[in-house]
Amino acid sequence: MEMGEKEFLQNQWCRGGHSAGSTLLCKRLPTATLADGRRTISLKSLFTPSPPQDVAHGAASKKQRILVDSNNLFHQLSKSPIKEMREKSLLIQDHGSCATCVDKTAAKGKVATREPTFECPNCGYPTHCSEEHWTQDRSHHEELCGHLREANEDEHDLRSGRTLREFEFPSAQLAEVVVNFSNWDSFLYTRSFTNITSDRAMRHVSKVLTYPVTMGAVLHQYSPFALNAGLTSEGLKSMTALRTTIKEHDLARSDKELAMRQTPLRVFVLGARAEAMLPPHLYLQLAYLLPNSPIHVCFIGPEAIPSVDEMRSTIVVSSRLVLKYHKSYFHDAIWNFAPFDPFTDVFFMFSPGIGHPKARDGWLPTVEKLLETKCAVFATGFHEQDMQTDVRVLNKDFGDKLDWLLKPQKNPFGSLKRDFGIRNLREWAISNWGIYGFRGKRYEVQKK
Repeated sequence: MEMGEKEFLQNQWCRGGHSAGSTLLCKRLPTATLADGRRTISLKSLFTPSPPQDVAHGAASKKQRILVDSNNLFHQLSKSPIKEMREKSLLIQDHGSCATCVDKTAAKGKVATREPTFECPNCGYPTHCSEEHWTQDRSHHEELCGHLREANEDEHDLRSGRTLREFEFPSAQLAEVVVNFSNWDSFLYTRSFTNITSDRAMRHVSKVLTYPVTMGAVLHQYSPFALNAGLTSEGLKSMTALRTTIKEHDLARSDKELAMRQTPLRVFVLGARAEAMLPPHLYLQLAYLLPNSPIHVCFIGPEAIPSVDEMRSTIVVSSRLVLKYHKSYFHDAIWNFAPFDPFTDVFFMFSPGIGHPKARDGWLPTVEKLLETKCAVFATGFHEQDMQTDVRVLNKDFGDKLDWLLKPQKNPFGSLKRDFGIRNLREWAISNWGIYGFRGKRYEVQKK
C-alpha cells in the first residue's frame, strides 16, 4: 500500500487520546439494516472528506464535497484538483528518473539523473524528461501507460468526495449460506457484498480486504487451497489440526463444558506494516468467516502500529475478535507468546521480502524461531519473481529444516490493484499476488 493511501486511510479513521497498553472498545461504525434484517458495516466515512466548517449544511455544503466528477476522473497529476495527487507528482519528479535515459545509460554502467518532468498525456504521470524521450519509449506506450491511467483514475475516485457505497460491508453470514472461495467474484457474491457494481469498486475493496480474506481463505473448511490445488500432505496435517480447533469452537455453541475450555485461535502477522495500519473493523470480515471462533490477531514487527499516533497496544473489536500490536521483532519477543500449539497458532507474513538482499539477514533469526514452533506459516509475494525469490532463499537457507505446506501459486484473493514505485514507475507490485506455506520439519521416530 502506498504511503499516500495509508495516510489517507489513517487520517479518516477516528482516533482518540488513549493511554498506552490500554484495552478499549473501538468506535462503532455506522450501520444500515437490509430488508432481511441483516446489518451492514459502513466504511464509506473513511474515504469521504468532511465538509468545510465554514459552509452551512445543505445543498451548498454537499456540492463542495465533490472534488472530482465521477464521469471525469482523469487528470494530469500536476493539475489535479486534489492536493495529494499534486504532491505525488512532485515526489515522482524529485525522486524518479526518465525511463528512456535509464535505458540509454544502463549499457554504459551509469545512472540517469534527469528528472521526469514531462507528464504523459495519456496516463497523467510524470514519466520522462522530455516529449522526445516519451515518444521513443515504446515499452511505456505498449505495457505501462494503460495501467498507470487506471491507477490515476482510481486514486482520484477514492478522493473524489463521492459516497463510496462499495465500502458498506456485510456483517455476519447467514448460517444457511455457504461462502464460495473460488475467486473474488464468487466470494463477494456469496458474502452479500451488494454494492460492488464495477471493476473500479472491486479494485478499491480488494486492496483493503486482501489481508483478512486471505487469512480466512487459508483457515476456512472450504478453502481453495486443497490437496489437488497446491496443498501438500504435510499441509493437510497442519490444516487438519487448525480446523479441528475451529470445529471445537463450533461445537462449543451447544456444549457449555466445551465452551469453558475453548482456546482462542491465535493468528500472528509477522513483519506487519500496512496490514497493521488498516481500520480495525476491517478484520471483522475474518471473524465473520469463522463465526464461532474467538480470534486474537497479533501484529508483530518494528512498524506494527495501528496508526502513526495510536497509543493502544490492544484493541477489542468485538467479543470474539481482539487485535494486538507488538512493536518488536518476533525473535526478540518470542517468549511473550510461548508456548506455541500447531492446533491453535498460525503465522502469516505478507510480502516479507525474505529473499531481498537487504532484508535476508534480518529475517534469518525470525525464520529460525518460526521453524522451532512447528506451526503453519503462510507467506505472500508482490508478484511471481518476488515470491519465487523468497522460496529459493528459504530452500537454500533452511531446506533441511522445513516442510512445504502449500506450493507457491497465485493467490485468488490478492489485490486487484497495481501499485507503482515512486522512484521507478516501471516497478509495480500487487499486494498478496502469490502465496505459499511451510513449517518446521517434524521428524518421525523410526523403530529399528
